[in-house]
Amino acid sequence: MIKAFRAPARSGSHSSGDPLHRLTRRTTTALATVALLTTAATACSGSVETPRAASSKEEAGAAAPSPARTVSRPDHERLDDEARSLLTGTGRSGTDDGFVASGTLAIPGQNLDETIKAGTSLHVEVACAGKGTVTFTAESGTAEAVRRVDCAQSVTTRFRFTTAAPRLAVRADSATPETVGTAYVVRRVD
Repeated sequence: MIKAFRAPARSGSHSSGDPLHRLTRRTTTALATVALLTTAATACSGSVETPRAASSKEEAGAAAPSPARTVSRPDHERLDDEARSLLTGTGRSGTDDGFVASGTLAIPGQNLDETIKAGTSLHVEVACAGKGTVTFTAESGTAEAVRRVDCAQSVTTRFRFTTAAPRLAVRADSATPETVGTAYVVRRVD
């Protein structure tokens, strides 16, 4: 429940019947209400970001980040979607097609599956979209396979991989993470 702010009456000042005093009180009440609602809305939205003061470098005229380094999240999602569309059947089908895992990868980043058994034969298919190259790595214990993919080409790279431990990590890395999207799918070999 929000209560209106009431300033204490001061002796010798404007009386509560004075129109200017009432206007000042109403303005103060309105501003306090707006501040409270703004704070509540920010807290409810889950946003924890606070405005950042300019650093001394920015004040000294340091160069702003280049547009290539400030790709928006929707652009990354679009690139990830393009990479995903290159893969053949990236999701689970109605039948058991040997599906193990699929997804996109942050750069640098990895996805880890610890439900797989050691000695499992797999097909790993990777793709990327955008401008640049991505190095994909599949790793399980001592087994490792590395493939470098040119994102400007609309092709996927598929390779066999046998796990050496009860886990599989799929990693991606690129010198230009802001201009590429990634996708991968892993299936058991029949």
